[in-house]
Order: sequence, then structure tokens, then C-alpha cells
Amino acid sequence: MNFLGQFNCTMDDKGRIKMPSALRKQFPAEEGNKFMIAKDIEDCLVIYPLKTWEKQETLLRKLNPFNTNHQKFLNAVTVGLGEVEMDNADRFLVSKSLTRYLGNGKDIVMKGKFDRVQVWEAGKYEQYTQGNISNIHQLSDEVAGYLDKLTDEKER
Repeated sequence: MNFLGQFNCTMDDKGRIKMPSALRKQFPAEEGNKFMIAKDIEDCLVIYPLKTWEKQETLLRKLNPFNTNHQKFLNAVTVGLGEVEMDNADRFLVSKSLTRYLGNGKDIVMKGKFDRVQVWEAGKYEQYTQGNISNIHQLSDEVAGYLDKLTDEKER
């Protein structure tokens, strides 16, 4: 599964967001209208299809329960975690505990990111992307070094 696209949406006063139809079509049919939503490590929310969340949870369960940094991380990435179901109008409700991460704005950006979907407050997303674009050369050097290292390890 691969989510593609960036979509401008609106969150209503009740905290509901309508899933764009082009994005909705990319969700696995066998999962129906359900998915998991939580706070992302970036300044946004993240939507996981159920199977993607299962893989994520399997990975997170490998963290050491006696390591305080592991537990702090685990608590941070599961803030507000919950299963959500879209209604007949393809709207989903963002819980009160998660809407605060979207700020007071009603303008939302939903962005496909490989096996998940990020949900951003539009102003935060604009700031975030502009910061990354202005820093793209430094980021690309770091990423290229990491990918080169992976390639070198595979070739051994």
C-alpha cells in the first residue's frame, strides 16, 4: 500500500474531517472504514491503516519496558492513539486529545507518506515544508550518506 498526494481539507467545529475521495480510494478495501490515528513524531497527526499499525506495534513492542527512554518514546508516539471509523459521508472524528495538535485552525492538509497519511494544520505544514526546502542541500547530503552506507553494507 502506498498513499500518494496532498489534499487541502477543512475540520469542522466538531473536529470532523472529510477524507478526500482520491485518498479514500487508496485505503485497503478489506479494512473497511477503520484506521488508527495518533500524534506523529513530526508536528502533526498520523493515520495508519490497521495492517500498517499492526506492523508498527510489533516493532514498538520490541522496545525495552525497563528503559525509561524507550518508554518515553513509546508514550509519545501513542499519544491519543485510537481506532477511528469513517461515517457514511467519509468523515472521521479527531478526538479532543488530538485536535490540540492541529491548533485552532480549521484548514487541514492531508499528505500521503508511503504506508501512512499525515494530517497537518495548514499553517504548520507550510512552515515545516518551507524550513525543509530551505535546508534541502544539507538534508540531501545526510540522506545520501545514509543510503550509501546501506548500499555498502549490502554489498559486503
